[in-house]
Amino acid sequence: MKTIVNVGMVAVWVACLAGRGAFAAPSEMAVERRIDELIARLTLEEKIGQLCQTNGGQSTEAMSMDKSTEVLDPAFLADVRAGKYGSLLGQRGARNYNILQEAAMAGCGIPLLVGHDMIHSCRTCYPIPLALACAFDEELWERIGAAIAIESLTQGCNWTFAPMIDVARDARWGRIAESAGSDPFLTSRFGAAMIRGLQGDDLADGRHIAACAKHYVAYGAPMGGRDYNAVELSDATLRDVYLPPFRAAVAAGVATVMPAFHSYNDVPCSMNKYLLTDILRGEMGFTGMTISDWAAVGELVRHGVATPGADAAAKALNAGMDMEMVTTHFADGLAEAVAKGTVSEATIDAAVRNVLRLKFRLGLFDRPTLDAAAIERTIDFAAHRALAREAAAKSCVLLKNDGVLPLAAPRVALLGDIATNAWQMQGTWSTFDFSNTTNDTLLAGLVADGVDVAYTEAYTLTGRVDCAAIARACAGADVVVACFGDYLEKSGENNASARIELPGEQLKVVDAVKASGKPLVAVVFGGRPLALPELAEKADAIVMAWNPGGAGGWGVADVLTGAAEPYGRLTTDFPHATGECPKFYSRTTTGRPHVPGERWTTRYNDVPFKSVYPFGHGLAYTTFRYANEAVAVEGAMVVFSVDVTNAGRRKGSELVQVYTHDVLARTVRPRRELKGYQRVELAPGETRRVEIRVPVATLGYTVDKIYRVEPGDFEAWIAPDSDSGKRLTFTL
Repeated sequence: MKTIVNVGMVAVWVACLAGRGAFAAPSEMAVERRIDELIARLTLEEKIGQLCQTNGGQSTEAMSMDKSTEVLDPAFLADVRAGKYGSLLGQRGARNYNILQEAAMAGCGIPLLVGHDMIHSCRTCYPIPLALACAFDEELWERIGAAIAIESLTQGCNWTFAPMIDVARDARWGRIAESAGSDPFLTSRFGAAMIRGLQGDDLADGRHIAACAKHYVAYGAPMGGRDYNAVELSDATLRDVYLPPFRAAVAAGVATVMPAFHSYNDVPCSMNKYLLTDILRGEMGFTGMTISDWAAVGELVRHGVATPGADAAAKALNAGMDMEMVTTHFADGLAEAVAKGTVSEATIDAAVRNVLRLKFRLGLFDRPTLDAAAIERTIDFAAHRALAREAAAKSCVLLKNDGVLPLAAPRVALLGDIATNAWQMQGTWSTFDFSNTTNDTLLAGLVADGVDVAYTEAYTLTGRVDCAAIARACAGADVVVACFGDYLEKSGENNASARIELPGEQLKVVDAVKASGKPLVAVVFGGRPLALPELAEKADAIVMAWNPGGAGGWGVADVLTGAAEPYGRLTTDFPHATGECPKFYSRTTTGRPHVPGERWTTRYNDVPFKSVYPFGHGLAYTTFRYANEAVAVEGAMVVFSVDVTNAGRRKGSELVQVYTHDVLARTVRPRRELKGYQRVELAPGETRRVEIRVPVATLGYTVDKIYRVEPGDFEAWIAPDSDSGKRLTFTL
């Protein structure tokens, strides 16, 4: 933790104790001493207040509205001044942020944490995380995190509930849109990169905010893909699949962690001491602050494991929960729990210490208010808009191309209502006003890129289909670009879906375009992988555009026209049917593995075994050839190398991926696990030797809660996706 030296620290500290000032911490040891002094002078009620977060009576809808001109309720201000809250939830605008901080400092002299869900947007809206993951670009995640952080400060927020680092393997689950996909290795890297961007090197530098790793843990594995549902996992799967992103987050210095709503092996995460204390703090060494998800402490009552008030509060706090969001069991019950002896005041002090430590890290005691106008003057908003466009293009995945892309035809017909709907580009958790993004539509992007395009709505994604209008549009065009997929409201929190196939109305559109004899370019929008077997068979080209953000129309158009080279690769599998879910590439081997033509093998009888599009898949506007694959063990590293040649006539970007499999182990191992990747840009005809170094320490697994890297034989593949590649072997 970096610190700021304040020459007048002693005088300022005295003022702070009197409720009139603030100070900056010169060292971690000094911070801890001052926290001790501060805790010693707080009453029990004031300590409990530090552990309470309120949305100030706002509804979830009102939280997203502009608060810059709102007059704050005097009674609420009085509660803030009385020290009833340590944190506020929701964007209030810079003006109200300062009023509230001044009220807090005038009372007990402790500033407020103000948090909100800046998942992938603030004033600039970027692609949803599932889309952004497809760029396989850690530096892009970091740049976006930094941009979101500084924009959040101008809106009066010093904390965001991001990144969401749940490994998500079930396309039915709506919150897969917020995830980085199905792989723990990727999720770990991208989550850590976002944390670095949000928090920077110094949380007190006036340009960064606190991050929150969520949802701890295994929230992405609910039964049936239904949000908030129970999770039952072996301890080994927990440790090898779902915990690694949180380990990476802690290693990256994440300020806060949010336990999930659900129960893990029948114990809700919000009161799960094994998860919150034994693993998070004991094994991982996390020293930051934990905060419940929305009303999750109150939901212990609904889980049937606690009674309201003192009981629910005691069980959450004793397990390792520092702060309660929205519900008031801490406020209403902790004092009673202390009186009953079910919670010690020392336990409360430990939680308060974690809250105060974060406030010192943010420099809030030294600078509780914000000069939003001064911060805004330092922001290059044009660069943020350009970043959003770049991210949208890099997130697109070219799933199929029979030569119709990039668009070169003189006349293009554009179909589908979503092609002119700017809002639908945004995606789930796009909660701010996007004042810095142009909210471009796909139509606007194609026009801006110089395409001679004629737009006809002709159909909606879930409603009527005007086949006659489709026929007329096709007749006047050389190529047809048609939009498919889901509206943004179909994914995100509490949007689980029992069917992820394209609806019949959209399949009618496919058939109507194909009947015209014109080439069909399908652009698919949405927040989850979809079952697309019919589209994969009939379309001439398919671009997975996801929810590409406020500059999405421009970015997607750039890929369609070739102004940007296809860059994205899938971080999830695309199944043939919903019934295959959860489907993911790193499934474990079985005693009867799938062998084509054999009857007694693991498979479905009515769909192919392989995914329509596998993890790692993505095409370019050229082709690549792999040769001379090799692997060598060099001390603590396994070195993979391959010659990659651009065999086409156009420059392109290839993502070289390395997968391994432990041949003989104590427990059944995944068929393949991603262990490394490297992007290579090649001119036509160019060949380059690509080398990927994988630490031996990453080739282990957990047995009896102990992570082991064992000697023995391994298989490996250097490949463009998780289903291909030449089999290699090496021995540790």
